[in-house]
Amino acid sequence: MRDALTYEDVLAGVLEVGPLKTWSVIVTILGDLAADEAARLPGPVLTQVMAAMGLKAEALRVAIHRLRRDGWITSERDGRTSLYGLTSHGRRLTREAAGRVYGTRSPDPGDWAIVIAQSVEALQGLDVPGLIPVGPRAALFHGRIDGLPETVLAWRAEPGALPDWAREAVMPEELGQSYAALAARLEQALALPVPEDVLSRTVLRLAALHQWRRLVLRHGEGEEALMGPDWAGAQARARIAALLARLERPGVDALQAAITG
Repeated sequence: MRDALTYEDVLAGVLEVGPLKTWSVIVTILGDLAADEAARLPGPVLTQVMAAMGLKAEALRVAIHRLRRDGWITSERDGRTSLYGLTSHGRRLTREAAGRVYGTRSPDPGDWAIVIAQSVEALQGLDVPGLIPVGPRAALFHGRIDGLPETVLAWRAEPGALPDWAREAVMPEELGQSYAALAARLEQALALPVPEDVLSRTVLRLAALHQWRRLVLRHGEGEEALMGPDWAGAQARARIAALLARLERPGVDALQAAITG
């Protein structure tokens, strides 16, 4: 019988769900640990967390330069130590995404409809914002049906009750597979005992959070809601919320003490 998965097994599995772009991981880390205006993350802490995810110091330096150039992060010196934080621009974008990333429930779907036009040309000729083509003569529409012209046939689309062809158009198969892989890895993480040391807890928290953030920001709220409660993305949302509650966000001072001490 196979031995139970170790922390190292689970962390490796989470990291393998999708590619890690160093600059994006830094945004995830600062957005989670140092989102407040006055918050700063010491360079050695950032370096240690990134190294635990398998990201090299050379890539970190290049990514920091890029993020500073693009107005995402700021840096200052405290003796020989660099301190990093988000700029006002970085904080604003982080706040705007926070509901999507940290929300424990799928967003309200609002009004969705399936639209069928008489011909390909008729569908292409519709001047209606919010249409998502899902076939030569078919589209999904995010809005009220009474705002559509009478030249199309439309009926309300219920979350979780779309035909397969429409589901595939709303949520590509590759993205659904990534959500399924993440949901499985998060289930394994939830089955682990909580790591005793703060660095291990933080690295697992941030790795899982980044993989979730990377996926959930690839589509809109309406698309997520329209898929319903039984698809892999909804499972991943429930599990990441449970894991973040279990692996509480550490204070920067406690994390720094654990690394330097």
